Amino acid sequence: MKVINMQLRSVIMLYSLATALLTSVVTSNGQGKSVTDANSHVRLMKNVDGSTTQFKRDINNTTLEKSTYVEKENGEKIIRTKTTYVRDKQGRLRSGIIEDGQRIKLYKLRYGYDPKTGRLIAENMFDAKQVRRNDPRNPKLETPVRALRYSYDAQGQRSKPIVYSGMTGKTAIEFKKWLKVNKFDKTTLPEIDPFKTINPNATRLRK
Repeated sequence: MKVINMQLRSVIMLYSLATALLTSVVTSNGQGKSVTDANSHVRLMKNVDGSTTQFKRDINNTTLEKSTYVEKENGEKIIRTKTTYVRDKQGRLRSGIIEDGQRIKLYKLRYGYDPKTGRLIAENMFDAKQVRRNDPRNPKLETPVRALRYSYDAQGQRSKPIVYSGMTGKTAIEFKKWLKVNKFDKTTLPEIDPFKTINPNATRLRK
């Protein structure tokens, strides 16, 4: 009887361990954060400042939503920013829209890739709150409030971006502060894309 009980306990322990590994996979990203596998289409990242970043994709992996929020003691979630990205058939981010916690559109995003190599070379951020800012040299083009340009070394490593700003004066200072607070100061691309290993051409997600 004791032998059976010991075997039963061993089976229960192994089952519990396997269940924990399957339902909550946590990995370090080297920045004091962790990524939790919530389910097949949602990932949660716990940030060092106590906030949480949620990544959510649609079933065809054509859109990616990144929301950062803080949670009160009563469980209420206060969203800081929400960014919705649109992917192309290759799984590359092409455009996006940044909203605040009230779902007010703040900025529009556009990404450009080298037609030969497919590498990211341009990232533009446009003002979504004000009237379209037309380029004085070409009224058909909209002037971005910030533009990033990337280059690559011989090993194919992407450089830090060269940053151009279309804003001046106090507004530029306020804009820079907003970017830093919301962790967009380096790039508007997600710091980590937990779905990047998924086949972008797949029609259904793995269970």
